[in-house]
Amino acid sequence: MWFEIKMAFRFLISGRTQTLLILAGITIGVAVQVFLGSLISGLQADLIQQTIGSSSHITLRSERELPRQISETYSPGSRVITFADRQEGLKNYDLIRRELENYSELTAISPTITGNGFAIRGGKSESIVFRGIDFSEADKIYNISDRITRGEATVGGNDILMGKNLAEELNLAPGDTIQLRTADDVQDRFRVSGLFDLGSQDLNESWIFLARSRAASLFNLRNEVSNIEVQIEDVFAAEPLSEQLRQEFPEIEIESWQQTNADLLTALESQSTSSLVIQFFVIVAVTLGIASVLAVSVVQKNKQIGIIKAIGARPKRVGRIFLLQGGIIGAIGAVLGILSGIGLSQLFVTLVRDAAGDPLFPIEADPRFLAISFIIATIAGMLAALVPARNSARLNTVEVIQNG
Repeated sequence: MWFEIKMAFRFLISGRTQTLLILAGITIGVAVQVFLGSLISGLQADLIQQTIGSSSHITLRSERELPRQISETYSPGSRVITFADRQEGLKNYDLIRRELENYSELTAISPTITGNGFAIRGGKSESIVFRGIDFSEADKIYNISDRITRGEATVGGNDILMGKNLAEELNLAPGDTIQLRTADDVQDRFRVSGLFDLGSQDLNESWIFLARSRAASLFNLRNEVSNIEVQIEDVFAAEPLSEQLRQEFPEIEIESWQQTNADLLTALESQSTSSLVIQFFVIVAVTLGIASVLAVSVVQKNKQIGIIKAIGARPKRVGRIFLLQGGIIGAIGAVLGILSGIGLSQLFVTLVRDAAGDPLFPIEADPRFLAISFIIATIAGMLAALVPARNSARLNTVEVIQNG
């Protein structure tokens, strides 16, 4: 094998121009592949983070629910809150939570009491959604602590957190009091401890976080919650895990984010498919380029090949020289292409920024993707060398030397 490796390097060095052309083609192809793959992955990761990163990935709720709409008074332009009218919640939620804790994939579990009602101040009344939570549990899902724009992240007693848009509509600030009323006309006064921004105007205009115990009192619930919200480490594993949970809890409705965000999932799949198609044609172009140049190399080195055969090298060993040439040049080009692709990605992050001067979205090269790119480029180089290797092995030694 050492003989074949030595001859492969000698052929590559003797045809510097051809070698450099092949390297340039592979480098550009792999760089485009790495840059495009990293760009699409970064865009998808940012899109997922913006849409479902700080929300429930899997939701468990009672199957006995009916849709309901509520609005205090309807007029053109008024906001109508659509919500599920809870007929029966999860009464054994503590047992369910203990069962869920056995799943290592779960990173957060938050039993929640939800309901609808109104926030009233002076002559203004706005439709709201109550979110009765245990703050330490819900914070792992919604990252509330880092999204407080004013005031303190305090939920307990009569302290509540309110969306910043809702606070603006009611002219409220941290420390002010507000009267909250449920759809069943149960009401109480609460103190606004802080304002949050969850990155969604709809949520900022309607959501109010309060202690789960206070929500249970308002909605007259005993040892019962509306749903259990769950986050997992790998968001794309939500649906398979949901199916597993459905088998364990057949009496509970279990919904993954893929079901509620079908359009987003379709967009992500379309992006991935487009990226794969482009990368495929890039690799095909690179492979054809290597094959054509190596084919020319076989013709140019007929005499050398004939001499090698004349001194006793078998056809398989001669063919192996060109296979090694393809593999070596593919590997070197892959390394250069990966480094170039990473450089392009960092250049993109540095130059393309939003109005605030921050990167549009983070781009990080996935080591697994880089390894796959390296392997594909190397194999493509060897596959491209198959035909030239076969042709070189078939050369007649006597004819080549006589005509050389």
